[in-house]
Amino acid sequence: MKTILAALLATAICTPAAFASEISDRAAEAEKLLQSGDGPGAMEKFNSAEEAFWKAMPLGVLNLKQVDSATGFGIYGERANHIYKPGEKIVLYMEPVGYGYGSDGLGNSSIALSVDITVVSAAGQTLGTMEKVGRVQVASRSHNRELFFKLDLSLDGLPPGKYRCDFLMHDENSAKTAPFSTDIEIAG
Repeated sequence: MKTILAALLATAICTPAAFASEISDRAAEAEKLLQSGDGPGAMEKFNSAEEAFWKAMPLGVLNLKQVDSATGFGIYGERANHIYKPGEKIVLYMEPVGYGYGSDGLGNSSIALSVDITVVSAAGQTLGTMEKVGRVQVASRSHNRELFFKLDLSLDGLPPGKYRCDFLMHDENSAKTAPFSTDIEIAG
C-alpha cells in the first residue's frame, strides 16, 4: 500500500493544483486509516483518491500490442511480428486509461470510446483516414478501470510495404482524446 501511495502522491504533483491537493489529502487520510487498523475504511478513502486522480489525468493508451487473440483485460496472445499477408486482419489490444463515465439511464456508469485511424507510408505520405474504425461501450455498476479495447482492422488494398498507423482515441463522455501509433508491414 505504501508503494502505491508513494506513486499516487508523486503523480499528484504533476496534476493541476486543485486536483493535486484533493488527491494527496485523500491518500494521506487513507494512510492514517490504514495505520489505525481500519483496512476497509483505508481502502474506501484510497479509492476516492484514485477516483480524483483518474478524473484529473488525460486520456491515454497503455499496453498497445499487436495480437493473435484477446479475450479479456491482460488476456491476449501477442503476435510474433508485425508482418501481415495482403488482406490479413490486424488485431490490436490496448488498455485505455483516464476515460470519463456517463450514464446509461438504468443506474449504470457507461464507458464509451471510439478510434480513428490514419495510415502513413514509409515516406511519410498520408494515405487515408477513417473515422470510428472501432468502438467499445461498457455499462457497469462501478467505475471500471480494468478495461481492454480490442480493435480488428482490415487494411485491404494496401500494397506491400511498411506503414505507420496513427490512431486517435475519443472519449465519448468527455472532450478527452489520446493519440497513439503502431507500425505494420504488408508482405510482398
